[in-house]
Amino acid sequence: MRSNRMVLLLSGGIDSPVAGYLMGRQGVDITALSGFVNPEGDRAHEEKMGKIVRNLSESIGKPVDLYLFEQRIAQSAFASRGKSGLTCVLCKRMMLRVAERLCREVRAQAIVMGDSLGQVASQTLQNLQTVEQAVSIPIVRPLVGLDKVEIVRIAESIGSFELSNIKSPGCTFVPARPATKARIDEVLAEEKRLDIDSIVDAVAGTMRKVEAASP
Repeated sequence: MRSNRMVLLLSGGIDSPVAGYLMGRQGVDITALSGFVNPEGDRAHEEKMGKIVRNLSESIGKPVDLYLFEQRIAQSAFASRGKSGLTCVLCKRMMLRVAERLCREVRAQAIVMGDSLGQVASQTLQNLQTVEQAVSIPIVRPLVGLDKVEIVRIAESIGSFELSNIKSPGCTFVPARPATKARIDEVLAEEKRLDIDSIVDAVAGTMRKVEAASP
């Protein structure tokens, strides 16, 4: 029987839980994946993600597993040895690669992302295209045609808005001037120079399943 499961890339923001909810209400089984992106605050991040996942499970009426991984291993390498403007694009491509490995592990058929077109530098149309070429598995972006007001309205209705606004350490690696039109040839050359395969192995090797906390 073909799996109906998808892996949701879950951040600490408002968008990704809503993306998970929109797919979950269509009958999709969700496995959530979130990366540590700050040198501090591991416990706060894990507790917050657990609460969001528990809320998502209750909203869609199905259990949602949570996996965490050390994204900051890759971010540190990109920030210290890479072109600073490409850090966000390289970071998202790395997250997709880790998510693709989890898809193979849990037999998921696609990756769900909370991208909404043009809200931040990494979500310009060209960057979205550059990012998604990191993997061969399908990527689903259920929020891409919604504006922030619509997304917030859904978040409030399912109870995730308040949880997403719980304070936890954010990413410390965002460059001052992130690239908004990253070219795929430039990104591939940068990843080759950084030996991206070894970084992927190191990051994916930290992935672990955790128990979701109660809201």
